[in-house]
Amino acid sequence: MAITEGIAALSSLKSLYEIARDVRNASDPEKLRAAAAQMFDLALAAREQTAALQEERNAAVTELAALKAEIKNAEHFDEQAENYARELTHTGATIYREKDAGGVEGQSPYYCPHCFSQKRVSMLNPIREGDRGYEAIYGCSVCNTAMPLYRLRVR
Repeated sequence: MAITEGIAALSSLKSLYEIARDVRNASDPEKLRAAAAQMFDLALAAREQTAALQEERNAAVTELAALKAEIKNAEHFDEQAENYARELTHTGATIYREKDAGGVEGQSPYYCPHCFSQKRVSMLNPIREGDRGYEAIYGCSVCNTAMPLYRLRVR
């Protein structure tokens, strides 16, 4: 769209130049009035084109800022993701836990694999007892993922 607006602006300038040349050579007041009206119309069109280009520029600046923030968040997540390890549960599901406290007996909470794949870290919390006495159903409050996991030992 910016290219077509730019081409239109250039053609307006060309028309404006031609009108100004005609005004310089004209002595008839009616021709001068008509030329002034054409110049006024071209000036209004140029103003509209400028406003449209400014709106496009502002939208592009806003989108660029949002994309930069998204990239920064992704880079931050990638740095933090190194602190987590993927673990296979007794049911075959995958979860994430902190590397320094992993394992069944570790003190690290469970983290949601679905949210982790979406570059979010959200904890799985127990929502009810499981079918067996040693497990509970853990759920994610962000994406509503639920899975049976070993109950974490509380110290």
